[in-house]
Amino acid sequence: MSWREAVRISNVAFTELSLQAVFAFRQGNVLPADRAKDLVARSRRRVVQSKVVISAVLALVTLGAAAFIRQKSLNPEILSAVPSGLFQSAILTGLLSLDIALLWWTGVQMVPTLISSGVLPTLEPLPLDARTVRRVATLLYLRLFDLPALTVLILTPAAVGLALGPLAGAAVVPGAVVAVVFALALSLLTGRFFLHRVQGSRGGGGRSFVRWAYLVLWLVPAFGMFAFITAAPAFLRALAAMAVQGPSPASTLLAAAFPFSFAVLPAIVAGGVGSTSIFSSTTVLALVGALAVYGALASWAVVWLTSSVRSLLFLSDRGRVDALPASASVRPSGVAWAVLVKDMRIASRTPGYAFLVLLPILDAAALGLLTYATPTSNPVAASLALGAVTTAALLATFFGPAFFAIEVVAYSYGRSLPLSNRSILFGKVALISFMYLLGASLILGLALLRFFEPLTFAGFILAELPAVIGAAFLELGLLFRWAERRGLAITNLYTGAWFALAVSIPGLAMVGLPPLLFEVTQSVGVAVGLAVMAVVAALELGVGSVVAFGRGAS
Repeated sequence: MSWREAVRISNVAFTELSLQAVFAFRQGNVLPADRAKDLVARSRRRVVQSKVVISAVLALVTLGAAAFIRQKSLNPEILSAVPSGLFQSAILTGLLSLDIALLWWTGVQMVPTLISSGVLPTLEPLPLDARTVRRVATLLYLRLFDLPALTVLILTPAAVGLALGPLAGAAVVPGAVVAVVFALALSLLTGRFFLHRVQGSRGGGGRSFVRWAYLVLWLVPAFGMFAFITAAPAFLRALAAMAVQGPSPASTLLAAAFPFSFAVLPAIVAGGVGSTSIFSSTTVLALVGALAVYGALASWAVVWLTSSVRSLLFLSDRGRVDALPASASVRPSGVAWAVLVKDMRIASRTPGYAFLVLLPILDAAALGLLTYATPTSNPVAASLALGAVTTAALLATFFGPAFFAIEVVAYSYGRSLPLSNRSILFGKVALISFMYLLGASLILGLALLRFFEPLTFAGFILAELPAVIGAAFLELGLLFRWAERRGLAITNLYTGAWFALAVSIPGLAMVGLPPLLFEVTQSVGVAVGLAVMAVVAALELGVGSVVAFGRGAS
């Protein structure tokens, strides 16, 4: 069949993929009582919204990088120690690195969804030749990245062209293309590993540790922007020292490193080889050789992608079932604890849900490390630690409503159990509280290594806890009320993304108020500030409890 037929079939397959990604009815979820046409439209809209969010982040990063480059070209005295060519190359290196990280991060979430949807296996019985099946599978995979990838491929040359000129914009095209190809190949490679080693693995302490360790590594790109911002001054200082030194073995290695080898091309086109101040004949040879190697590797990656996406249909998201143990024991537990454990087990096998759990914790760890690195003589050092605790509370609260998305999968396991709305609510609140306390504990440990004030920091964390719990009760209570009015099953509480986002706003206000009052009143005394904070947080807990248990959570 022709490519036109492959495109037509992939359009139908992508509609099915969208339905499964949002409603997961093949996994046992109950569909909302809407017309099929409306469900299809809603699922496609939700998938587009997800891609638009990633595209918007990529666009903001690209435009920010172009603005920095333009500002340097108009005002060379800015960071005058770094030549313009090296500055431009450094900014574009960071941009291409972030493009790969964000696309890879998106892809690792998408590959398990593509497998669990069951779309690819339905192609095999159809009267299609092998080439058409490969084409359809490849097009389906590319559809997952279309808007973000096009943002990189179109906006990057346009933004660089506006900053440095049309020829420089054209010179960045190879780097953008290779970055997208590498990101898609890396997504497929790591996604396959996830399916084999993580998602389908059985329970147990050792296996759980491996799953969460992998997921933590997977989330590292999510902090690429934070790391780039914090490491950028040191990188620029190193480039300034390299410019003073002139051509050296280090500059040759830098020219051969990806993605600097592609990022330097627009700078060369805009200002010539001399604008970088580190180039010699050896450096140029290393650059040309690196470009040839990376280009060949990208070409091979394209061929590998077109032949490997189809193999995903032969993978299973279920691991090998070992022989049953000789004996088994049942350990009863509280219902709320059981819901919490269930959520953690599902999250450890699903990157999208793991992101919701790990982001507040890892963000708290990153801010705690920043606090630890700040000199104690700096007056803002202690405020950074308290701000990090507040950030952990805000992030845990913001992602609270999203945990109902887990129920889309969990319902197929627990629908026959006598679980009340109240039990599920307590389990979700316990998960949000766990995220906050774990993140805050990391900050506390790092802060105490720097400032030994255990009562102040521990008091701040404990005073904020009732506000976090109250905000969780408020958000989830509003969701239950909304579901009750519309007659929705709780498994569909998160299919209305905008309402779930809207209920986060009052929750964030509740969490942010106690730290704000502490900041205002601590001038009278730290003890007074903590007391005011604790009283307000306790009142907020009462308000959240009334909303949650007044109705709809019985």
